[in-house]
Amino acid sequence: MSFWGKSFTFDGVPSEQYDLRLFDPPDGESGVKESPAGSDVQIKQTWIYRRPKVFHFGNYQNTPLEFDLYAGSFDPMNGIDRSRIEKWLMGRGGYKKLQITQDDIQDVYYNVICTGASNAFVGNVQEGVKLHFICDSPWGYTFPRILTQTFTGNEIKNFNLTFYNDSDDYGYLSPIVSFTLNSIGNSFTITNLNDINSSGDPRIFSFTNISPGETITVDNDLKTIVSSTGLYRLDNFNKNWFRLIPGENVLNIISGIGTYTITYSLARKIGA
Repeated sequence: MSFWGKSFTFDGVPSEQYDLRLFDPPDGESGVKESPAGSDVQIKQTWIYRRPKVFHFGNYQNTPLEFDLYAGSFDPMNGIDRSRIEKWLMGRGGYKKLQITQDDIQDVYYNVICTGASNAFVGNVQEGVKLHFICDSPWGYTFPRILTQTFTGNEIKNFNLTFYNDSDDYGYLSPIVSFTLNSIGNSFTITNLNDINSSGDPRIFSFTNISPGETITVDNDLKTIVSSTGLYRLDNFNKNWFRLIPGENVLNIISGIGTYTITYSLARKIGA
């Protein structure tokens, strides 16, 4: 465990509430310690008979990050303390946010399940606990960031904006896109001028024949569409879910737009 932060927050609750602080137990051997970096790569390839070179189909990252945290108290921990701590951390029925109170990663959290806890005793007195966490991905995430803009007047807007995707995930970034049309708007289009297909055409995310003043929210990761009108808007959508490639994305937006918002989180391979 390579964190140097003194405390942590789990599911919105700070560890200080349970009088817990992070610490590194002495290893008794050397000052060099190793911890998972959260960037293991799996290779998809096939060897065939009498061919001395492999057929390589690509790489993928689908090994979740796992790590231990050691937490202790300045005062001995009793049975009631153990019960409260384990109830807080374990058996929660889903992934929860874990944040380390540390300056260089203050905007990063891990989405984790605590799968194990073992107690540390010194002279028959419990001084701490070793916790094991499994993440839902090979990395941590930044807390959600929002890119938004509001327009006055009722006219069709045609403009470009540049988004630099510096996520540590080399795949596509699929943010949540929400927009509200003005009183003359009936369509919304984002063309990613840097996301080019094999035919040389840019990727277009588009809604047509929708209502003035309507608000539509699209979760491009979960593939859901919600309209303020309550109408089913999949038939008004061109089925090209919005995505951002690694690096620079120049986005052209055309719409009778009142407000748009792009909400996203970036992967961070900071390990543990």
